[in-house]
Amino acid sequence: MQIRLRPLLMLICAGLCSAGAVRAQTETPASTELPASAAESEDNTTKTSSGRLQLQAAKSPWADLLKEHILEFASNAEAQNITPALIRRLRLDISNIMATEGYFSPQIQFDNPDQLAATGNKLIHVTVEAGPRTVIENVSLKVQGPMADAINAGDKALIKRRRSMQEDWGLAVGQPFREADWSDSKTQMLEGLRADTYAAASMIASEAKIDADQHSGILQVEVDSGPVFTLGELRVTGLQRYPSWLIDRYQPPKKGEVYSRSRLLDFQRSLQNSAYFATVGVGIDPDPAKADAVPVDVTVVERQARDLSFGLGYSTNTGYRSEIAYRDRNILDQAWDLRSALRLEQRRQLGYADIYLPPRESNFLDSFGVLVERENIAGVRSSRNALGVKRTSTRGHLEQRLGLNMVREKIASEGEAEEVNKALVASIGWTWRDVDQPFDPRKGEILQFDLAASEKALLSDQRFIRSYAKYQRWIPVRKTDSVILRAELGAVFSKDEEGIPEDYLFRTGGSTTVRGYGYQTLGIQHIGSTRGGRVMATASAEYVHWLDQTWGAATFVDVGNAADNWRALSLKQGMGVGARYKTPAGPIALDLAYGRQTKKVRLDFSIAIAF
Repeated sequence: MQIRLRPLLMLICAGLCSAGAVRAQTETPASTELPASAAESEDNTTKTSSGRLQLQAAKSPWADLLKEHILEFASNAEAQNITPALIRRLRLDISNIMATEGYFSPQIQFDNPDQLAATGNKLIHVTVEAGPRTVIENVSLKVQGPMADAINAGDKALIKRRRSMQEDWGLAVGQPFREADWSDSKTQMLEGLRADTYAAASMIASEAKIDADQHSGILQVEVDSGPVFTLGELRVTGLQRYPSWLIDRYQPPKKGEVYSRSRLLDFQRSLQNSAYFATVGVGIDPDPAKADAVPVDVTVVERQARDLSFGLGYSTNTGYRSEIAYRDRNILDQAWDLRSALRLEQRRQLGYADIYLPPRESNFLDSFGVLVERENIAGVRSSRNALGVKRTSTRGHLEQRLGLNMVREKIASEGEAEEVNKALVASIGWTWRDVDQPFDPRKGEILQFDLAASEKALLSDQRFIRSYAKYQRWIPVRKTDSVILRAELGAVFSKDEEGIPEDYLFRTGGSTTVRGYGYQTLGIQHIGSTRGGRVMATASAEYVHWLDQTWGAATFVDVGNAADNWRALSLKQGMGVGARYKTPAGPIALDLAYGRQTKKVRLDFSIAIAF
């Protein structure tokens, strides 16, 4: 006996929770017609008995499905009047639900309610034996329309795509039939066509021929690709504050490009990640009549051009902090993005102003800015003024940076004469990011490498080359935990450290490097101060266990130090435990660390509040 399942046929589970459940429009195989129990042979208008139904079935997905969609099997279900009509309905509901999982010949048995009532037993067992599961015997996928014409004409790319459709079909030969898999497979195939080239692809027919006696199924699907869609003009709405040419700087699709959903999503993501728009929508109308040059609709909601914000914070590295920040995204009405701030900390004070230009069509982001900084850290008092320009480009996971900075630094420490160092530094750097979440990664890795160089003959006091590399990896453990590994290496190649600005030498220690030691207190030790060295190495291993969605606990081991050369480098060790608290900007860490060499315990903590 065959059962034919057509589109929209198996809308079973959605309505089974009510007495008027939607029934499957399919012939019920004879194998599901069981002999009536004693209760079913009675006239349901004359005899009823009361009891609670309990499903007797081994633990399996279909058993959970029955309990989910049939209220009488719920753990908190009330006692029912067990009538022949109720039993017939339950038989049909069970059979229909089992059919969605590929079981078309279930055996269903009810306890005799009258006999149980005579003994005072109010629990009626319903035994379900699934029987053999239907397995897919054959799959037929047919494509009609312009795609089929191109395939018949020998288009190699489309022949390959047609082969991929067959290989990617979800409910393949040999797999058990499931209504959910059947529906998902059709949706996936259709969306695959609509996502690239054929935006108006449609389903012509689909049918599942089920042979309940042989426990086999034959699937037949036929789709119409519809016409090839090529992109037309951009239609932008919502642009008021910023110039219209700004959209063209984010690599929009060009007229005549073949439609690709991923191409539009990349363009939407570029606009969304820019400084100018709060929300962005990009799409087309998949009308076959517009396929030759379908307009691309771009809808934007602009950010405010100007922002003024204030913040308070605290860090064990630099102490209490207050900050005022001003941002103007449309300087000179040219969409120049000004980012500026004045930050006052106990051990550091700084002010900066950077201007970011709109990206070029080649995807370069240029910026320039000024910085004034004063600090007193690890016994070293310094003031620094800097001018800089930078170009950043991003391709996939890789970010590249080019920079040129002019730095003038005045530095003094206890018992030493004041120094003035200046350097014109050219730099290049790369960062490769592949993480699941940008602010709170649980899986992935980041690799960073930077080079900087200064020439004594070009406005600098010392010739040097500075190299720095960092690798960090997040490894998921079980459902929520993670292991975090980090390693850093740095080296400055020069005649000596004299004349090199402190910012281009290395110091370490503190909450983000080697915990258990003061901020930047690991380096070359002088009387009452720590100066930067020409080499540096750090490493860290941390295990984070999340107790719930908000709070977690961590244990860690850190090692590291900085020195004038590799022979003098002696790694210091820190270890400890900590608490983690999740925020939208990433987890806040509170760590209690023990410095093995200092034999002291140190609390490392940072928190900031913007308002």
